[in-house]
Amino acid sequence: MSGYADDLYHLGNTTMNQAASTDITNPTTVTKVALTPRSRAKSKTITIRKTRFAAKDLSQQYSKSPLISHFLTALSMSFPRGEMFFVDTIKNVRAEIKDPSLKADIAAFIGQESMHAKAHDQFNNGIQSASYHLKRFDAQVDKEMARLRTLSKRRQLAATVALEHFTAMIAGYMLTHPKLVQQLPPNMASLWIWHAVEEIEHKHVAFDVYQTVFNNLPQRRRSMRTISMGFIINNIAMTNYLLWQDRKRSLGSVKQIWANLQGVGTLAHMMVSLLPEYLAFYKESFHPSQIDHTPLLARWREELVKQEWVEA
Repeated sequence: MSGYADDLYHLGNTTMNQAASTDITNPTTVTKVALTPRSRAKSKTITIRKTRFAAKDLSQQYSKSPLISHFLTALSMSFPRGEMFFVDTIKNVRAEIKDPSLKADIAAFIGQESMHAKAHDQFNNGIQSASYHLKRFDAQVDKEMARLRTLSKRRQLAATVALEHFTAMIAGYMLTHPKLVQQLPPNMASLWIWHAVEEIEHKHVAFDVYQTVFNNLPQRRRSMRTISMGFIINNIAMTNYLLWQDRKRSLGSVKQIWANLQGVGTLAHMMVSLLPEYLAFYKESFHPSQIDHTPLLARWREELVKQEWVEA
């Protein structure tokens, strides 16, 4: 584990007051925190890694299909604020968790999500330009985050559980259908594959915390229905907005239009393929571990190291 990643892990084990007063996306702040560990136990299944992704020489089109590039960028736009919201909803109820294994997973979850927020913030700032505005949606995302924070702790955590299921599904699809990421340049592939692997690793954490503290099935179902509508509508709107901003390069030729149609086919295939996993969430007996990604994780963990996409 890298030094910075280790700091983030132990930050996940600090007291609630210390963590709440710390900006864990800022490495300068993190390393100056006086750490008082709750537990030195480390997660057996979740590893905090530092990506080698570099936010330089970025292009708005980094996939064969401009549409796929803009779709991935639209997802990235909400990650920095969204990931930290997930962390906060876990912290809200963390004191009620007694199981040492789950406490260790929570610490690792916080470390991973903090790293994701930092990397995607760097990507978003790096790809922003005078003709490609990602910041237009910042106020909208901030407003939605502020609204969610006014809800009860149960509803906030249920929203996180629903969104974590979405990110795990998309991550699983990316790694199961590698053509989607293999067409990316190595720098961008390192970002998305690293993120996908870690989303799958910690896919159970928010769910297990929710079940331990609240175990309220009707709320879990209601939140998924609400989140589904917003997630789909917002990502369609943001993708179309980015596509239109880049229309001279994304829609300017028959070749580009054909590539975009292929991108539509890819996204449609993803939605249809993931429908059973989505519907499974509504079952009373559902648990994220029922979707077995073990062989997939083993393959892509090895690939992360082989390609030197993460620090040793």
